[in-house]
Amino acid sequence: MFEMYIEATVRGYHAYLDDASVRIGEILACEMELDNSHDKYAVAIKNQDGNLVGHVPKELSRLFHKFLDDFGELEAECIGNRLNAGKGKGVEIPVDYRLVGNDVYLGKLKRKLSKKDFADDINMSKIQRIIES
Repeated sequence: MFEMYIEATVRGYHAYLDDASVRIGEILACEMELDNSHDKYAVAIKNQDGNLVGHVPKELSRLFHKFLDDFGELEAECIGNRLNAGKGKGVEIPVDYRLVGNDVYLGKLKRKLSKKDFADDINMSKIQRIIES
């Protein structure tokens, strides 16, 4: 198996921060949210207590939704304090998304992401083999 990291954010934290907290270093679960009326490709982000803290940004949700459907291994690690960068996006949480899958699939995903309009706004790691301990 191989892994790749994508530095981005969790969107919509402002809607959940009264009921759910997130700590720097916390690993967050990523789950398809099939009943979301705003985005049919929504991916919900939950803290270690199982509380919803936000969603994968819409510009990434379709690719991540398909990735979860095909492989089912995606998580996010909180890497900073919540922020509001403006642009109408609300309060966000900076995270590193960790995608685990085969190198061919991850390579295709990385190429698709690099062609998107927002590619300059995200950082992607190299695809690396996971070393089992």
